[in-house]
Amino acid sequence: METQVEESIYTRIQEWLEAYKQTNKRVQKKRLENLIVVAMMPIIKRIARSIARRAEDPVEDLVQAGSIGLVKAIEKYNPDRNAKFRIYAGYLIVGEMQHYMRDKVAMIKVPREVLELAIRIKNFSKTLSDRELEKLTDEKLAQVFDVPVQKVQTAIDVDRRRKVVSLDEIVNDSENNASIGDLTPAGDYNEFVERYDMKIELDDVIERLPEELKTIIKLFYYEDMKQKNIAKKMNMNEMMVSRKLKKAYSLMYKYIKDAE
Repeated sequence: METQVEESIYTRIQEWLEAYKQTNKRVQKKRLENLIVVAMMPIIKRIARSIARRAEDPVEDLVQAGSIGLVKAIEKYNPDRNAKFRIYAGYLIVGEMQHYMRDKVAMIKVPREVLELAIRIKNFSKTLSDRELEKLTDEKLAQVFDVPVQKVQTAIDVDRRRKVVSLDEIVNDSENNASIGDLTPAGDYNEFVERYDMKIELDDVIERLPEELKTIIKLFYYEDMKQKNIAKKMNMNEMMVSRKLKKAYSLMYKYIKDAE
């Protein structure tokens, strides 16, 4: 059900993108941009949670970075070069999360002994077979190198952060053949962050929705609830929630388009 809704949302997003490109009204442009961010926020949060589980970074910070990546994608998207917005946006969302992690690593002063331990662990791992690697634990590494388990975990985490997918990694699919670096717009990352504090300015649009639709949108976006949980809370089935989400997005788009 969730996947079906995402497919439906991507179809609508293509329509919103066209309207975004065509309008010269600053307020309308900003609201269309925010509508796309709201619609894709569950996807951004899912990616952020996946990365946070591996690197122990705050989900909220990664969501912020991913949202900035999505805004870049909206601004720079060219359907003639990248047919599917979802693929293009995905690269930039992940890319900005990687930028955040690199910047965070750069600000952390890592003791030389920890860096050396990370190198030793990497070299040691290369000598092991796949089966041995599967059974390798932090405790076993601590025994091998005669260091506390916490130091092993710190060294592994530092190494993981430093080798987050390179911006030069080639991304291949049927419609794109470019690196994440090529897809990421040039410019100073920190300046872009300062320009976009990601305050979603759609409150008045959401408030105009019928009460039931307004509640569903707030649960889905602000509280990050899954459709099955919304259905249970509102005493309806998932299909009804799906349909009402679609209706809410359509109404929000109509309100934005009709606004002066």
